[in-house]
Amino acid sequence: MKPNIFFLVIDSLRQDKCLGKSKTSVTPTLDKLIRNGIFFNQNISTAPITVPSLSSIFTGLYPFECTTIDNNIFNLNQNLPTFSDDLINSGYQTYAIIPEAEKHTNISKLFANVEFFNSFATLYDENLGNKIIKTLNQDVKSPWFLFVHLMDLHGPAIFHLGNNFEKSGENYTEVNQYDKMLSAIDPWLGKIFQCINLKNTICVITSDHGSTSADFTNEMLNFSLKHFGELTPIINKRIGFDTAHKIVTNFPKKFTPLRKKLAKMEIKRRNDKRKKNLEPILGMVENLDLSLYHKRLLKKSSLSPIDCFDENFRPALILLGPNLPSGKIISTQTSSIDIFPTILDLIKTSTKINHRGQSLIHLFSNAENDERVVMLDGADYPLAQHDNTIGLRTKKYKYFRNRFSKSKNVHLYDLENDPLELSNIREQNPDVIENLEQELSQISPTGSFVFKKTHELSDEENKHIEKELRKLGYI
Repeated sequence: MKPNIFFLVIDSLRQDKCLGKSKTSVTPTLDKLIRNGIFFNQNISTAPITVPSLSSIFTGLYPFECTTIDNNIFNLNQNLPTFSDDLINSGYQTYAIIPEAEKHTNISKLFANVEFFNSFATLYDENLGNKIIKTLNQDVKSPWFLFVHLMDLHGPAIFHLGNNFEKSGENYTEVNQYDKMLSAIDPWLGKIFQCINLKNTICVITSDHGSTSADFTNEMLNFSLKHFGELTPIINKRIGFDTAHKIVTNFPKKFTPLRKKLAKMEIKRRNDKRKKNLEPILGMVENLDLSLYHKRLLKKSSLSPIDCFDENFRPALILLGPNLPSGKIISTQTSSIDIFPTILDLIKTSTKINHRGQSLIHLFSNAENDERVVMLDGADYPLAQHDNTIGLRTKKYKYFRNRFSKSKNVHLYDLENDPLELSNIREQNPDVIENLEQELSQISPTGSFVFKKTHELSDEENKHIEKELRKLGYI
């Protein structure tokens, strides 16, 4: 009998906040899970936002290959085979508990049984924690695959740091809000994993991407909520636009070009207004008594992750289960696209998918492996219209630049000597950049990293997703 699979995505869970000198949260359950499993401390996501990242995980491809832009919204390319198909073909019953932000995306179509919850709900809200436990305790035929995507740490990580958290009786001091939320998640992880038999269940604990706010001080958070938070009603004040939208969506088909032109005009108007309102606040950030690193983080709290710096590309990855080693820490650089090839290898199931991932099983016994080069994709939402970046990460270097131009917004960092990526060494190392550009050309021989555009979503679905993403701070 094949083992069951529990796949837990804790949105924005960063690996250095789970283990190491940067960890200041109180997480006895998470600590125990790490001791009983395999922890990857150099795991890299392909994108800093959810849909492109999850699309990569389920296809083993990079975002530009597996993600489409569907009416200005990222979506999984529904024409591609996925690892979920392999599980179903191998007899797995597939289940998912995911936020409503993914309801109208093709991510939700990967599973036979799906339950949605409010995108702002945490394990403490809407009985979500008990819903997960109830699903795990159901008497269902094995083998099963359960995918859960939690939002507790998303954004500023302050969703329920009030009533329910205070009722827990815990008092975590000298840590930021992110650490408090991670500490608040931990008791629920204990309850959830009590329902799982690790002798017949492979467990994956990971994230879709890293987090900017994980390194916020409380002062930075207050500044962000006060100044950048005030922009939301300004940006969303679309006088007359909703009425106009209803009118133009009823135009005959021959007026489709006009509809598109009006939509582009409105997007430009909104972005111009956002930029104008942001400029004085970004200037205030420059004058704050903060390190260069913290200034970068604070600016990104308003612009969303729009580049390829490490803070948004270092998700946690922990594996536990039958015949897996305990207390193993793997420092070889890995990618999120390796997760499913590893799972399929563990359950002895083959795939016909032509993917870029690789099984990590060989690392379970070997100390190190040859250097892995991983592609990074800034995956900027079209509605945001910020600088759009792609890049590569090696063991030594981080390189990224504009998606459409090799000479625009070029960044190169020595990760060994500059882990916070503060000193751009592009001018001193043209040979390194040339070599890394050759690596990029092997990924895309045509040099194109453009997302395919589709129109699968209806206007109503597109409007719903855009509303959810705007609430979550992505656009």
